[in-house]
Amino acid sequence: MTGSKMTNVDETPEMAAGRLLFDTVENGDLEQLHDIFAPGAVVWHNTDNALTDIPTTIRNLETIRASATEFRYEDIRRKATVDGFVQQHTLVVKMPGGRTIHDMGCCICTVVDGRITHMDAYHDSAATGAMAHKATDEV
Repeated sequence: MTGSKMTNVDETPEMAAGRLLFDTVENGDLEQLHDIFAPGAVVWHNTDNALTDIPTTIRNLETIRASATEFRYEDIRRKATVDGFVQQHTLVVKMPGGRTIHDMGCCICTVVDGRITHMDAYHDSAATGAMAHKATDEV
């Protein structure tokens, strides 16, 4: 691995999984998420109270990133938990035409053997409703 993907020798496997996850979503090849998440892993979202598998998660992220002129995480606060990590952040997504969405989120992840097995993702529903994977033709 190169660049920011290198593991810090003092970094726990749980914290490394968190860093790698968000680095990959922000900058990398989203297909790598198949390696970051364990087989059978799911992501739960507060905005629809549903579990999403990793292939669907990748498709949703690809849709958002493809429609955005800018996609980045700010104000990242990540801490270890007993069985993984928790991260708070602001996802900044700039849309064509100049509209900028600020999604203040929190993700709670369980990590086993260095791979994420479950994520609870809490998002600002007003922000996520405006993103491409949820957008409709209605005004």
